[in-house]
Amino acid sequence: MNKRILIALAAVMLVFGLAGCGENQIPDLTDEQMQMMGEFTAVTLMRYDANHRSRLVDYSLLMATPEPEITPEPEPTREPAGMDPVDDTPVINANGQTGANASLEETLEFSEGVTVAYTGLALYDVYPEGEGDIAIRATEGKKLLVLSFSVSNTTTQDQSLDLLKLEPIFRITVNGDYTRRALLTMLENDFATFKGTIPVGESTTTVLVIEIDSEMADNLTSISLNLKNDTKTCTIQFI
Repeated sequence: MNKRILIALAAVMLVFGLAGCGENQIPDLTDEQMQMMGEFTAVTLMRYDANHRSRLVDYSLLMATPEPEITPEPEPTREPAGMDPVDDTPVINANGQTGANASLEETLEFSEGVTVAYTGLALYDVYPEGEGDIAIRATEGKKLLVLSFSVSNTTTQDQSLDLLKLEPIFRITVNGDYTRRALLTMLENDFATFKGTIPVGESTTTVLVIEIDSEMADNLTSISLNLKNDTKTCTIQFI
């Protein structure tokens, strides 16, 4: 047996021996004393045995905190594709512009009281006639189609206009399927690039010019104008 156990047992025997009558003989032990000595010895052996095993057992495994139970998160609710239309949802037309068909004045961002009126069309080989270097000459086999517009100032103060800065896009469609963008010219009254001041109560004439085939000029069945800027669009049927 281990020396520690022998020493413990000897100590027990010594204690009970000293508790006897003092003679050099093994004392008689009562049943209660025998039970106490047996319990003490058993506890001593168990304690030593536990200490001995502790050198072989990894206590970190016994003391490890159990992993918490993982509750799976519910899957997020997916919104259905697209969205239901609402009252303020903008409408996109075929040209990719937002909103309904606007007026010429709204699309050109004119002040209230500045109005535009279509005043007619004419066909030319050269426009304006007799204007020298700034005149526009039609390509051979073609004609110049010139649309005229009157811009009036009905406000109480002079109005300065700068369409060149706004960069509007004018497209003219003839006979339903022939569409051309208005020519950019050096004319002072070119509607697409007009820049100037209209006095109170006065008007100025502006024009849009495209080339069309000479054969088409003899049979004009319809003419329409499409105007757009970054946010608005305007379509007007003339004939």
